[in-house]
Amino acid sequence: MAEQDYAQWYIQGLQALKSADQQGKEAAEAATKDLSDPELRKIAEEGAATAARHAETITRLLQEAGGQPSGKPNKIMEGIRAGTVDVMAAANDPAVKDASGVASAQISLHYYIAAYGTLAATAKHLGREKEAAELKRMADEMKAFDERYTKAGEARANKQASQ
Repeated sequence: MAEQDYAQWYIQGLQALKSADQQGKEAAEAATKDLSDPELRKIAEEGAATAARHAETITRLLQEAGGQPSGKPNKIMEGIRAGTVDVMAAANDPAVKDASGVASAQISLHYYIAAYGTLAATAKHLGREKEAAELKRMADEMKAFDERYTKAGEARANKQASQ
């Protein structure tokens, strides 16, 4: 019984990520419009494209696990998106808006890193080694984006916003 519940929990996690990927893509596209720094815009655009690709992968993983997208919004990503909208709207100065965009993107990325990593471990325990490797790869991609945002934030956005 526990194994069946664990497998169902895995499917629900994939469903939540499917929704989060769509919401994250939309949030990245919206935030991109408010960024003044070309490098940050480039990272955000690439992030939106990665989220779209991840959504396709999650759909496939869901089908392989015997599930389907649920259509329910991801409550965690809803909160992150709402927070992003709020902090971006509150910033009047373009440099502060860029710094807010970096912070918001990194909060979102940290959610993905944790969620993909957790589901990778779950897939591994369920004997789904190929899925585990794919989810780990996706987490590693999010870590790389996080690092790019850290470098851009430290080199430009945060420096300019504080002056």
